[in-house]
Amino acid sequence: MDILAHGLWTNVMYRSIPKTRENSKIIWWGVLFGMLPDLVSFTPVILVRLYYTVFENHPATFLTEAFHTYKFSEYATISYNYTHSIVIWIVAAALIWLYLKEFPWVLLGWGIHVFIDIFSHTFDFFATPFLFPISDFEVSIISWAHPGFMIVNYSLLLILYFFALLGRQASTSVNQQQ
Repeated sequence: MDILAHGLWTNVMYRSIPKTRENSKIIWWGVLFGMLPDLVSFTPVILVRLYYTVFENHPATFLTEAFHTYKFSEYATISYNYTHSIVIWIVAAALIWLYLKEFPWVLLGWGIHVFIDIFSHTFDFFATPFLFPISDFEVSIISWAHPGFMIVNYSLLLILYFFALLGRQASTSVNQQQ
């Protein structure tokens, strides 16, 4: 799924939690963790390509060659394996839970990200290695870039945000009447 949609889904999930001062911090950190797997995997690659395009004025063919020459595709693949693994997520969450003595709720965004990507990636572009490093099993269902998927995905988000807005307005009017 695209990074924007990951952020929006994670935001909707966290906003369903009753709002308190402490929860508002969790929401924004959770949204960041919901987008972080893709940011870690692809931001360096995008920045290098942007640099060569803007400052070095190299043609697209050079960018493709540089991508492979400088092992950026290898970096993206390796980091994607780690950031998109339910196994790695569980281990990280468990270790932090043991250390903090409370569940790290902000990491749910990361887990949701991986879960969504399992079903919204194909073998053609970064199928999600959700059992890495235990297994290399992946599934290929539908690409998040498929127009039909994008329409359904953003329509569902629009509906959820609409109902969230209605719920917020209803609770505000109830609080004003009291």
